[in-house]
Amino acid sequence: MSPAGGGIARWFTILIAKLKNEHRASPTEGLRVLIPTSEDAALRPGLAFLSIVALFCLSLEIELLQQIDSLRLYLTTREIGLEAGVALLLLLAIAGCWWLLVLLVAQPARIFLRSKRSRVHLCWSLWIAVPLAYLILDLFQDVKLEILPRWHAGTNIQVSTAFGLSFVCIAVIFYISWPVLGEFCRTRLVPIARVHFAIAVVAVVALWVHGLRLFHDYERPGVATGVLSSPDIYLITIDTLRAEDTSLFGYGRPTTPNLEKLAQRSFSFEHYFANSNFTTSATVSIETGKLPWSHRVFHGGDFLRDQDQYQNLAALLKQRGYYTAMISSNFLATPFRHRTLESYDAVQYASPKGFTGFRLRETNLLGVNSQYTLTFSLIRGVNALCASVDHLLWRDRYPLPAEDVFERATRLLERHDGSQPVFLWSHVMPPHDPYWVPPAYRHRFVSEGVRNYDNFVVPDIKRMRPGVSLQDLRASYDEMMLYADQCVGEFLDRLDRTGRLDRSIVIVTADHGEMFDHNRLAHGGPDLYQGLIHIPLLIHLPGQKQGVRIEDLAQQADLLPTLLDLVGAPVPSWVDGASLNPALESRTLADRYIFSMNLEPNSTFDAVTKGTVAVMDGNFKFVRYLESGKEQLYRYKTDKGEENNLVQSEPEAAQRMRNVLLEKLEEVNRRSVGR
Repeated sequence: MSPAGGGIARWFTILIAKLKNEHRASPTEGLRVLIPTSEDAALRPGLAFLSIVALFCLSLEIELLQQIDSLRLYLTTREIGLEAGVALLLLLAIAGCWWLLVLLVAQPARIFLRSKRSRVHLCWSLWIAVPLAYLILDLFQDVKLEILPRWHAGTNIQVSTAFGLSFVCIAVIFYISWPVLGEFCRTRLVPIARVHFAIAVVAVVALWVHGLRLFHDYERPGVATGVLSSPDIYLITIDTLRAEDTSLFGYGRPTTPNLEKLAQRSFSFEHYFANSNFTTSATVSIETGKLPWSHRVFHGGDFLRDQDQYQNLAALLKQRGYYTAMISSNFLATPFRHRTLESYDAVQYASPKGFTGFRLRETNLLGVNSQYTLTFSLIRGVNALCASVDHLLWRDRYPLPAEDVFERATRLLERHDGSQPVFLWSHVMPPHDPYWVPPAYRHRFVSEGVRNYDNFVVPDIKRMRPGVSLQDLRASYDEMMLYADQCVGEFLDRLDRTGRLDRSIVIVTADHGEMFDHNRLAHGGPDLYQGLIHIPLLIHLPGQKQGVRIEDLAQQADLLPTLLDLVGAPVPSWVDGASLNPALESRTLADRYIFSMNLEPNSTFDAVTKGTVAVMDGNFKFVRYLESGKEQLYRYKTDKGEENNLVQSEPEAAQRMRNVLLEKLEEVNRRSVGR
């Protein structure tokens, strides 16, 4: 046995002996695992473990208090309790790992630290300093959110701050006398830890009763249904694909040659709009055929509830004999986040590379929103640490390659026995930021003088990363688009080579766009400019050989009724969209209004009174910021940059569309009160 292994064995032998004499010891002493030195009384690892737990739990409470208002927008009190319970259990596990790691470090430290007192001080400094630094960073983050909510520190700054603060805490604790530190831990931190252990026991019972379980990729066997005449359906959604930057729509750079190739045998919609400007709400509109104010998914961590979980495209196609599958690299676009998992025969999550991917997959618990709440609300520090470690190890390697999704899709099709028609939805993350373009696509559009893609992320536009211009940032986005287009093209070529393309319905579109103008970057938020909601739509029908451009207005909620119409299935009454099939048959679609919206400021459970709603007809786009009353009116077909607000100069058009929007909103709110 190795010296380290012998040391560990001795620690646990002494622990067992201590537990046998438990009636003579305090609860804290009963937990002690001792390194056999004359300084045993000062080491007291059991006390250290409880202190570590207390510091991590205090961090969780700070986060919960900071985020409680936002959590209540889309979670009930019971659901918040379950999320906090998951976070508490995870932090207890992290505390245990850190405690044990320091114990293991203590053995080789004997070689460098001859003084037993120094070894004891080293253990205590490591045990307490790192959780303390985590707590301080959480406090700082919360203060920053209040004072500078739009400021985002770069990865290098975050990592440097974390390491620097940890070393400061280690140095300070190293020079605090043991009696002072020990008394503080025993009287202040241990009671906090004991309370949280009691809460953890309650959380375990509650989560078990709730039916919590870990998600895993699954693929059920097909079942012969006798409907083989129905065409396969391949839905491909490309995250953050802005129509204005596609060469498909006349952009100056050749960003989408493969989409152009597909367009030569597809219907291309010139004026197709996302129903929201961020992933969760938009992909739920695709899945359900409902507008956000109908499906009530307003937030990143929101999900479908009650009967809405079963009113979706996959469920309806499954009833028609389809084998339904979904593969995504963005967890916000997945059935386990939308709570539509039961409608799919196969679901795979192409999680990110590195420690971030491991964390996202291992915290993907069905029945709760842990992937989202742990990342953005309850233990953001752990998420930041994983991202920082990944960045240090792999620098500007893109964490969510599109190849992963399409390779999984290809293997699934190869395994499918052909007993049923297939509905396969593939969602890829590129060109979503960070714009860490794979090497083969670099400097296609970015200037040769740029040697470092590390800073091509989407910050606040007023705080661009050093050495990054807006022009190069957009150029790197365009390179990412070229990369995504190539991956889509390779998958379509596979379908073509195997004969699947000619006998299938293929749809290529996006969840939303991206902003590089109007003095802002990224997506989401209150604005609904064209760059955010104008996205591509290509529909290829079985046997189609000619491309057709369609000028009619369309929206994401139209996809569900269109596909049902194409396979001869009835369209349910709860759908907000309309079938585009008349346009595919060279008929004009009926005049109508379509909508896009961002309703994040609202509670899922209440009437819509905040956020932004856009309504569009064949000529105008009218936007109303509900809380402030600010309004915009554009002729979106001719004013591509939306530079001329016509609210004052076109009062009749503004009033007409204002009335349409407000009347529809009133109707929606009456329905929400009924819910």
